[in-house]
Amino acid sequence: MDARVSCRSQGAGFTLIELLVVVGIIAILASLLLPALAKAKIQAQRAQCVGNQRQLTLTWLLYAGDHNERLVPNGENHPPDPDRITLWVYGESHPNIPAFTNSAYLFDARYAAFAPYLTTPSIYRCPADSGKLFVLGGNALLGGSVVPRNRSYSLNGYLGPTPEMLTTSEYITPNYHTFQKTSDIVAPSPSQLFVFQDVNPASICFPAFIVRMPGNPIDGFFHYPAANHNRSGVLAFADGHAESHRWQDPRTLRTSDGRSILVHKEASPNNSDLAWIRERTTVRAR
Repeated sequence: MDARVSCRSQGAGFTLIELLVVVGIIAILASLLLPALAKAKIQAQRAQCVGNQRQLTLTWLLYAGDHNERLVPNGENHPPDPDRITLWVYGESHPNIPAFTNSAYLFDARYAAFAPYLTTPSIYRCPADSGKLFVLGGNALLGGSVVPRNRSYSLNGYLGPTPEMLTTSEYITPNYHTFQKTSDIVAPSPSQLFVFQDVNPASICFPAFIVRMPGNPIDGFFHYPAANHNRSGVLAFADGHAESHRWQDPRTLRTSDGRSILVHKEASPNNSDLAWIRERTTVRAR
């Protein structure tokens, strides 16, 4: 046999078995790395969500400082009328799609009291919020189009509620304290009073996060908290800090396909997560 031919044959490349071994090693390494990468992504998204809510809370405090301790108005808007009370951002009920997609309702001072302070859209949206709005028209195959919301966060409904909010027992449970000035925040203490919270994408509507306190005819959530961070949600508090909290009750972990919403009238008795939120929402009026 020609030696030159033998040398070329021996150096022709990897055998099939060798290739399979390499592929197997790569698969094993990938299986080890992917969970770590997924965990790192979750941690990064949680950190950004915490940062967003700290920024929102700082803006909330700055607004009060510029308005003689008066808290920014909070509640709901309908229709978008510049002559009405200007809330921290404009927002409405679920069917009003522009309220969740029109950037003017976040950055136009005619509609949003935070507009002079914040100009970055990403601050209003949790990076882990994958919720979409289904809008009729635009996509012939689906009979509509799916678009992202412009806001993931809502403000504690007992902070700066408008007169309309105060007269609606469905939103403000009677005999519980509401806060109109920073000096009102004595109990619960600022470190125990939540200001902002990321909201379940299928539940978010008004700028206010509505909490039914004990004694409300419906013992359940009005707005559901988000669980975007591995069964956890992020909340920011009146002292400026923000933290994530892991929800325990399966009834809190609600989902939707984007074409439906979570109704505001479901009871959830003895829900430990609802009790935890209530303890950080307000106190009984004296």
